[in-house]
Amino acid sequence: MRRSLLPYFIALLLPLLASAQNEAPVNEDFAKGIKATNTFAFNDHLNVMQVSTDDENFDLIAIDDKMQIVWKTSLAGYGIKTDKLKGKIIALASSDHSMFKGTNNTFKAYVVDPATGKVLADKVVYKSTDEYVEFPQMYTGDGEFFKLAVRQSGFKRKIHVGVPIFSFFAYNGYVKEYNETKNLQVIEYNDKLDSVSSFKPAKSNGIFISLAWNKHADMFIGWLNGPSIEVYKYDAGKTVPSNQLTVPVSLKEDKAVIPSKSLLLQPAEDKNILYYSLLYRNPDKDTELGIGKLDFETNKKSYVTQVIDKANLKVIKKAFVPVNKDIDDVDLGYGGGMGLKYMNEVDGKVILTVASNATVSSGVSSGGVYYLEYAPIINVFDKDLNLKFQQVLPSNSYYPSRPLQTGYHVIKNKLYMVANTKKGLTKNLGVFGILDINTGKWDKMELLSKKHISNSDYSEGPSILWFGNSFIVPYFAPKTFAFTKSNVSLQLNQY
Repeated sequence: MRRSLLPYFIALLLPLLASAQNEAPVNEDFAKGIKATNTFAFNDHLNVMQVSTDDENFDLIAIDDKMQIVWKTSLAGYGIKTDKLKGKIIALASSDHSMFKGTNNTFKAYVVDPATGKVLADKVVYKSTDEYVEFPQMYTGDGEFFKLAVRQSGFKRKIHVGVPIFSFFAYNGYVKEYNETKNLQVIEYNDKLDSVSSFKPAKSNGIFISLAWNKHADMFIGWLNGPSIEVYKYDAGKTVPSNQLTVPVSLKEDKAVIPSKSLLLQPAEDKNILYYSLLYRNPDKDTELGIGKLDFETNKKSYVTQVIDKANLKVIKKAFVPVNKDIDDVDLGYGGGMGLKYMNEVDGKVILTVASNATVSSGVSSGGVYYLEYAPIINVFDKDLNLKFQQVLPSNSYYPSRPLQTGYHVIKNKLYMVANTKKGLTKNLGVFGILDINTGKWDKMELLSKKHISNSDYSEGPSILWFGNSFIVPYFAPKTFAFTKSNVSLQLNQY
């Protein structure tokens, strides 16, 4: 009896077919020679990516959850930030930019139709002399308002021969100039880009930390003033503070320290609550993490600390329970290199992530530097600042010329993270994890495929496109010696 060989061929092909079906789709030619990107989720099915093509132009690209490009609009200027506003898209750009001077101080805004990409309005919303470096911050809440805050520093906007502008902030004299606040202005616009209000908040005698709005359009401004931080709350639509709270901190004024790098402000869902976090050296010379809560209705203040020393790191590492046998190598670095990475408040729980960083000189190039970031430590507190748990994402990146950043996203008590991790000296892999912030357990952890993506390409965490049931990771492949331009591939993944 003659027997058909077809069932045997099918049996042999099934694993290959399953692999092909599970393979993450990739758009290898998404963008060529771009300078920077940032993204935001318009809804569960549409994200918008802002792509800076050069110093004078940028694109807005709408991408759906099937990785299809819905539309693409090219605009004049150097893109700064894009978000949603009143059911539309708002984009902010400077009219000029250079590696050695940064952005100039003429800022233009565009309002764009999310369905077609058509420009509905455009206007110069801020213009100043280019004598000093100014820093714009755009806020839209949940798309309900458009506020622009611009801080003028004491840093001269001029060419510093051979070194990009922001590299100078590592030196004491330039940090002092960066920290100086010559002027601070806050402007609100409607969705036609007409100015509806403008005022200059009172400046403290201290060093500017940061400025943040909650979803109710209340504004908080923090200043480091000697041994304390002063935080002012401006209720929505008001030009004078409704309250001011002062708390002592161990972070001292230092001509070599930029406070915004060591102190984060995070407005809560409750309009009267502000959380803050900081890292500093305690009297024993150990790194200490502090997290505080300010209630501007009752004037109540809460604060807790956590020492991050060798013994503490050892305890955290030992407590880690691997979820995936291929992702079980935990290296937390050292306490002295810790930096604040992410802070958020969700349903009365505060998420605070720190990670150790280091730099290593390249053995190939005398001017080259490799940036290292070790496994992030995720701390979750309840609303009274009781530590619910600590967890670790086993990843550690090692890359020339730039630090690599982790992507964070929260949906319904789940924290989604994508980080770079190195394998050998040349291979960068993506680690994806889903953390249940109620239980402190990882629901999922896996290595992302690098098929059709070069081993040396890295994932750009802040530019990940997050959808309701999927996410798209942009992979960057630097194409210039100075790492100023990159080609970008997109990879579609499922939660």
